[in-house]
Amino acid sequence: MTKRALQILKAAVPLLLAYFVGRMIYANWEQVRAEDWTLNPGWLCASVVLGAAWHLARPLGWTRLLGGLKHKLPYWDVFLIYRKSELSRYVPGGVWQFAARVYLVRRFGVSAAACLAATLLDLTLAALAALVPAAWLVRTASDSLSGWQIGVLLTFPVMALGVVHPRVFNAWAGRLANLLKQPIPRLEVRTRQMAALWAMYVCAWLLLAAAMACFARGLLPSVADERFLHVAASYALAWVTALLTMVAPAGVGVREGILGLLLANTMTVGTAMALAVAMRLWAVTTELAWLATGLLVARVQGHAQT
Repeated sequence: MTKRALQILKAAVPLLLAYFVGRMIYANWEQVRAEDWTLNPGWLCASVVLGAAWHLARPLGWTRLLGGLKHKLPYWDVFLIYRKSELSRYVPGGVWQFAARVYLVRRFGVSAAACLAATLLDLTLAALAALVPAAWLVRTASDSLSGWQIGVLLTFPVMALGVVHPRVFNAWAGRLANLLKQPIPRLEVRTRQMAALWAMYVCAWLLLAAAMACFARGLLPSVADERFLHVAASYALAWVTALLTMVAPAGVGVREGILGLLLANTMTVGTAMALAVAMRLWAVTTELAWLATGLLVARVQGHAQT
């Protein structure tokens, strides 16, 4: 009964959070209508171009991590697996993203333990990288986040460094192998290489934050100068906070709520919440577009081989 109650709770949380965000938009609809909403194709194209680095770098990082675990896989095969499994995180339950990745990668001979270990490293590196653009809001974050969220964000870097350091990873990976009853190859990645991977994630995050700010600028001409930087940093902070809270699938509702509260520091509440929802829809649209790109590349490669 407890397990079933938790499953119902996980399914209900996104709905409750979505209701909260929708209610905020409805209650402040006059503020939303008063904004000068536009659709600027130039800024939207800039968002697509800058965001490409994020969608290409994450599968590349996972490829390198799998290689460090003695699994050499072609990049575009990994890209397609990564994109498919990323969409699985929207399914309630919290495990489908990992289950889908384990299932899709097993045809390449990658064990579940190695897959999950590489995925954990990838998520940790991405979250650590997100803290770099999010640091721009270090002075104002406490006004929008709760005390326990601030505490998680402050303690996370120390714990994360212990996870991604190759020597520490090899020390605790044995416990994960025993839990899954599968061996995990020794991670053959040097500290400098891991730092280089993290630097790649940081660059990708800076470009993604700028991409989402470009999208906001493409809808609201008032998103300029310091407000542009605020939107970029707010997206990164909302992303990493939603990831660490793990309340809803893919942070649905959590990210929009946090992002809306952060954006409300520079615009009206109704506009901030509406923009947060629009940014989520834009993120999902780009994910689907990159999945279609991966399927197209796979089809072209299949024709070339035949």
